[in-house]
Amino acid sequence: MCLSRQDYECLYPQVKRSVRTASGMVIRTESLFPRYIFICVDAAAQSLEPVRSTRGVTGLVRFGGVPAAVPGAVIEQIKSRIDLETGFVRLREPDLAPGSPVRISQGPLEGIEGIFKAPAGLGRVRVLLSLMGSEREVVIPRTALGGKI
Repeated sequence: MCLSRQDYECLYPQVKRSVRTASGMVIRTESLFPRYIFICVDAAAQSLEPVRSTRGVTGLVRFGGVPAAVPGAVIEQIKSRIDLETGFVRLREPDLAPGSPVRISQGPLEGIEGIFKAPAGLGRVRVLLSLMGSEREVVIPRTALGGKI
């Protein structure tokens, strides 16, 4: 990363996600915060001018003309979730127990309530839904669940 070579301490958290494509489910590497990186700058010792002119940088997040500061505790929380072997952020699994009522928050079944049955492999879950007068068990991406009701 160009900013690291310029002696800025940077954090670019990434995750692995399961994504449905035309050819089936694919594991992709994605940014935890798309289009954003975090940099630690000592204002007394480092200028932000090189950051703004770095290739790929569109701008700095600002509030009233002042660069935004992310609390150190937030950065430490993100860093604590980075797996040392893979370098990817481990996202917390939802606290779901079999039988928990859930609501689907994404996809074609958005808004439908069901019952969480069990995990169903990498990034997927089994949910029991009442559809058209009968109960059906479906497997959906874990990210499609809005959580417990």
